Amino acid sequence: MMSGNRGISETSQKRESVENKKDDARWIEITPEWAYWVDRESFNLKRVKKLVPIGSVIIVKSREKIEDERTYVDSSFGVINGKGIVNLPKKEASEILARQFIEYIKWKNQWPPFTSIKKIQKSGDVEISFDPTEYDSFRLIVTRQMLGSDPSESLNRLKKYQSPQVPLWKVETAKSGKSRCRSCNDVILEGRFRIGEPYFYEGSLSYKWYHPRCLTASLDIEELENLDGYKLLRSEEKLRLKRIFTI
Repeated sequence: MMSGNRGISETSQKRESVENKKDDARWIEITPEWAYWVDRESFNLKRVKKLVPIGSVIIVKSREKIEDERTYVDSSFGVINGKGIVNLPKKEASEILARQFIEYIKWKNQWPPFTSIKKIQKSGDVEISFDPTEYDSFRLIVTRQMLGSDPSESLNRLKKYQSPQVPLWKVETAKSGKSRCRSCNDVILEGRFRIGEPYFYEGSLSYKWYHPRCLTASLDIEELENLDGYKLLRSEEKLRLKRIFTI
C-alpha cells in the first residue's frame, strides 16, 4: 500500500518531469487520429497531439457507420506504457484512474475536477463519479485498503475543487501579415482566420497561432463554437470557418 508521503513524492517527480520539457523517460510519442488522455496531475481530459506521459489512461475514439449510413462515436480504453497503448477494458482503466485519484487527493487535499461521490456501498467502499465530458464517464471504486483510512470520512474532509482560470483557445482574423503558423511555418495573411493556442510568457498571456487548415486533424468542428472570439465573428465568417473543417 502506498503511503501519503510516498504518493506526494512520486507525484512531485512527475510534475518536475513535465517542467523539464517532457523527458523521454516519462513521455512517449503516439499517433492515434482522435484520442484523449487523462492528466493525472490535473484530472483534466487532454487531446492527444503527439507526446503522452507514460502511465496515463487514454480514450481512443472512432466514428463507426451503421446500416442506414448514420454514424456513432465508439470509444476504446487503454494505458500508455513504454511501447505505446495497451488496450484495456473500461473497468481496468477505471481501476487505474481510482489509484491516480488517490494520488491526487493525497497530494492536493482537494477533490479533482469532474468528480463526486455517487454511492457509499454497504462494505464502506465509495463509488466515485468521474465525468470529464458529457460523453465520457467513469466509476471509480475507492476502498479502505487503497486509501489507508475510512473512505467516506476521508473524502468528506477534502476541500472542494477550486477551478483555475484557464484561458481558452481563440479565433480571429489576422490583424497583419506578421504572424506565422506554428504548424506549417507559413505566414498567416492579413484578414485570414487564425486560431491561437494560449500560453503565458513572463506572466503575460500570449498565443501560438495556426492556420485553421493546419488544425483540422486535431480540432473538431463541434469545438469551434467554444473558441474565444467565435461569437464576435459575422455569420458569413462562421460559415466560412466551419467549411474549412468539413473539407
